[in-house]
Formats: sequence, structure tokens, C-alpha cells
Amino acid sequence: MGGGARYAVVDVGTTGVKLAVYDEGLSRVYYERVRVGFERTVGGYVEQNAAKLAEVVKGFARKAKGLGARKLGLCTYRASVLAWSKDGVPLTNIITWIDGRGREVVEKLPGYARFLRNISGALSQILSPDSPAVLMRWIFDHVEGLRERVERGDAYLWTVDSYVLYTLTGKFYSDATNAALTGLIHPRNLEEIDVVFSLLKLPRRVPEVVDNVVDAGSFEGLDISVLIADQQSASVAVGALREGAIESVHGTGSFVEQCTGRLAMVGGGLVPLILLSLDGQRVYGVEGFVRTTGSIVEWLREAGFFSSYEEMEELASRAGRGVLVLPAFGGFRCPRASRLRGLITGLHPGVGRGEVVAGLAWGVALHIAYIIREIRRRVGAPRSPLWASGGYSQSDYFLQVLADATGLKVARPVDVESSCRGVAKLLALADGRISRKELEEPPPPGKVFEPRLSGEERERLLESYSEFLEVVRKWEKNPILSGSF
Repeated sequence: MGGGARYAVVDVGTTGVKLAVYDEGLSRVYYERVRVGFERTVGGYVEQNAAKLAEVVKGFARKAKGLGARKLGLCTYRASVLAWSKDGVPLTNIITWIDGRGREVVEKLPGYARFLRNISGALSQILSPDSPAVLMRWIFDHVEGLRERVERGDAYLWTVDSYVLYTLTGKFYSDATNAALTGLIHPRNLEEIDVVFSLLKLPRRVPEVVDNVVDAGSFEGLDISVLIADQQSASVAVGALREGAIESVHGTGSFVEQCTGRLAMVGGGLVPLILLSLDGQRVYGVEGFVRTTGSIVEWLREAGFFSSYEEMEELASRAGRGVLVLPAFGGFRCPRASRLRGLITGLHPGVGRGEVVAGLAWGVALHIAYIIREIRRRVGAPRSPLWASGGYSQSDYFLQVLADATGLKVARPVDVESSCRGVAKLLALADGRISRKELEEPPPPGKVFEPRLSGEERERLLESYSEFLEVVRKWEKNPILSGSF
């Protein structure tokens, strides 16, 4: 296996768990993925079986050790919460970031809390339906006796990253990239945000917030040295750690992160991020996202639009332009439209499967372009190229459309499993094999896509899309548009 297995990465994603093993030169020598599906409850909520997830992670850690790996790093999907007992047994399923039940909490907030939410941009983001802090309040309201158990130290309630590590080592840690997205820990100084605990009446039982490279304990003799959120790990993978550097990941959802250098609390539905925390020094960025890109791809496949991803690519490449699939299965955050649901526009008798498949590429690309325009307006212009990784990035058609819609060169790395590669780089850093400066070096691109549309045509398309968004946002509570009639 090349130079021999040295570094193992377990990537806990929204729809599956991956194991990637790398040699000393960071060449991948082993890869495996296990799908972990959702459990939809009677109320239409989206949950995940926590015990099943933990068993998959433990199995992968054992396999990595058997392959000869000496260090393990973990990256996890974000903003999803659960409760578990002191002995590591889940007390709830995982409430995922695409769930939506937090709306119940927000709608029942007392008047003073709603007032503060309306006048504060930061509180408006934290007290939103998809906020982990809000989801924690929902769990406390619905699991009898949990509040008392947490206050006594007999149980824990936090995000997936902490649960996964706890089941491996018994340590109650949360890394800075994950903790700062809960709404309870401030990204500026990693201190608790008092007003949020007070407004949501949450007990102050939080994990120790740690850097991304840390001694996190060991599992059956395998040392765990890296903890990081999955999207931020993708930024590390492509070296997007200097101001203006921009990257995107297209998996279950589509996420765009631009490095800002400084903390930028900019509003507009953009999320301030810690991209990386090393030795107490933090690199900041902002993020915008589309929740359900990969979910819509799967929906189209299951609905019979195509049977394989090769067929999807072939259909899209032969189709004309004119149909648009609005990728709003879970609403939008940028711009705010949490009740909006997916739409297909431009239908007529001549529309076939290919036009709909191509319409999804255009819908995602135009929304990413909309997000990048917001980022440009609020924190400054991105530096080309726009790196693109994740499962949907394997579509040449989509990446060409993304270049056309954004006006940026789009670069796809050879290894599109960027979350795994980012952790591997950090493991090598922890091992002294690469330097801090080398983390900022981009990989060689596997393929680059140049914009083909004229600037005038691109602006016309983006303006048309922005006007369309304003129309549907205005009527998002309409039962027809929200799918609730």
C-alpha cells in the first residue's frame, strides 16, 4: 500500500460515513463508505439513528487500525444534535440540520425574545429554526427528565461531533469549528453567549471547546489527533485559508465558504465560521448554502429521471436551457425563505427528462452565484478559482454551468473527497510532516472549467433569478408555494 498506511480519517456525513486511509505522502490507500439513512418520523421530521452511527464509526476505527493506521482524525456534519447518557447510550435520535422542527420553538418564544430577535441580526440567525441551540431547546421540551439529568451530569446534550468522540474515548469535547456553529459559543473568543442560554432557558452544561489539532484520547490503542467540521475540513483540503480564497462542496447540500481572515458578522443569511483553530489562533470565513442538492439528485433518480449518474450527465449535456429546478426542498437561508419548497419552472410539452436534470444544475448554480454575490457585497470579492468538490462536483455539466453562472474559473481537485483530505493534512501537521504554511497550498486541479457566458448575459440571468426569488419569497407562506394546501 504505497508508503504504508499511516493516517485514518472517519468522515461522518449527513447520509453516510466514510473511511479514508492515507500513507505518509498523503496518497489515499484505502476508501470505504457505508450509507446511514434517515428515519422520518410521523411529523415529517428528519432524524438519524445515533446508535447505528456510532457502531459504524467504531467499526471503521477498528478497520483503520487493522490496516496499520497510527493516527485517526474525525470530521462530522454540523448543526445536528442529540442527547446521550453518561455511559454513551443515545437518549434520542440525532435531529439533523435539515429537520425543521425548530420552527415550533421559534414560534413559541416569548414576546421579548421575538423583539430581540427582530432587532438583532446575530440573534435572528441564532434563534432560527435550524439553529442547534433551538433544536436543543426542543429536545429539553420533549424528553421528560432530561434537563435534570443534564444538570446533574448524568447525561449530555450537544452536537454530533461531541457524541461521536464520546463514544470512542469518553471525552466531552467539541472542536472550535463545530462549537461556534451551535449559537451558544461565540466564534470571536469561544466563550458562552449568555443571552442565548437565558432566552432559551438552557442549562449551562457545555463541552470543553478545543482546537482542531488536539490530543482527544484514543480508541483501542488508536490515537485521535484531529477534530473538525466537514465543510471547514474541505477548506483545509484545497488551501482556502487566505483572505478571499473560496471553495464549495456539493454533497447532500451545496456549501460555499470564503475566507475572510477576520471574524465577519455580516448578516444576509450568511453564516460566520471558524475555518480552522490551531494553537488558539483562528482563521475565519463566511458561508452560504443550499440544503438539498444531493437530496434532489437522489429524488430525481428514484423518480425515474435517470438510472445512473452517467445517464444523468448524458441527459443534461444533450438538453437545452429554459427549465429551472429551484433547489428549495428545505427552504433557503440566503435569502431567508424557510417555508419555501422546490419548484420546477419552464415546463411545456417539449420538456423531457434531460431538461429537468439540466434544470437542477442551473438551479443550484444560479443560487450559488446569488450567494457569492452576497458574499462579494458584504466581505469582498473572491479570488479565483472557485474550488468544487463533493459527489455532485463529478458532473462536468454542473461545473461548467457553475462557472457560467458565477463568472469564476471552477477547479475540481483530483481527490473530490475534500473533507477527508483536509483531515489527513491536519494529521500530517500534527505529526510534524507538513508545516502550517503548507496547509494553505492548493492541490493540483484535476480539471478547470472556464466561464463561457458573456458578462452581460450572466448579469441578465442572475438579475432574472434574483427577481424570481423575490417573487416566490413574498408568497412563501402561500399554501400552494409551501406545499401545504
